Amino acid sequence: MGIDFNVLGRTIPYYGFFIVLGVGTGAALGLLQCKKHELSYGDFITLACFGALGGILGSKLLYLIVSFKDIEPERLSDPAYLQMLFGGGFVFYGGLIGGIAALFAGAHIFKIELWPYVTAGIPCLPLAHAFGRMGCFMAGCCYGAPYSGPLCVTYTASPFAPRNIGLFPVQAAEALCDLVITAVLLYCSNRPGRLRAHCLWLYVLLYASVRFILEFFRYDDNERGVWLMFSTSQWISLAMLLFSVIYYILKIHKIPKDLTGNS
Repeated sequence: MGIDFNVLGRTIPYYGFFIVLGVGTGAALGLLQCKKHELSYGDFITLACFGALGGILGSKLLYLIVSFKDIEPERLSDPAYLQMLFGGGFVFYGGLIGGIAALFAGAHIFKIELWPYVTAGIPCLPLAHAFGRMGCFMAGCCYGAPYSGPLCVTYTASPFAPRNIGLFPVQAAEALCDLVITAVLLYCSNRPGRLRAHCLWLYVLLYASVRFILEFFRYDDNERGVWLMFSTSQWISLAMLLFSVIYYILKIHKIPKDLTGNS
């Protein structure tokens, strides 16, 4: 499996192609959701831009923290090394945390009521993430454990994954789970009642559960960091699960009435 393809003589990397596809489909779904919920698409794009910027910074920051032991301080003055260090390597959970923080900042700066946009737009996140994971699958990063069963994948030219051995397609499995989460969130966000008001925390619960399980099927321990018996992402998954449950218990009675469908 190669990491790019050619169109009219131009080489296009699969990872970048799927990222663009994910952003485009997420934006299209956001437009449909804004129309359905009678929200300003301009405000949605503003918040999305803040979220994207915070996501990029957060994902890169967490990657640098996780891979800190592999950074060579004596090479930090080398522009080529810096370009390599900052040009690749992102951790989704860092992006999620950074993106959420940036959403609150953007809403505060532009005086936008955040919660209705979060409720309507949260299905866009796992949808875009699903395409991103397919980019990982095609490029071979975030690869799975050695596996010779049905649907195993073998990379022959990936600069990331072990070559010429069968691997579990963990990236594709996560993409499929993200699509299921998207469908669940779409149903809940467009359904009157209290369930609609909890879409953000429902997403956290669903994704954290999926990510915790799928981490056991990954094989890139050096890149993602392992402490005790769990990876960095598994510890974050457990923390987010605990936080979302506690927040739900403490804040359920404070959910705005306009989101519950009750008067």
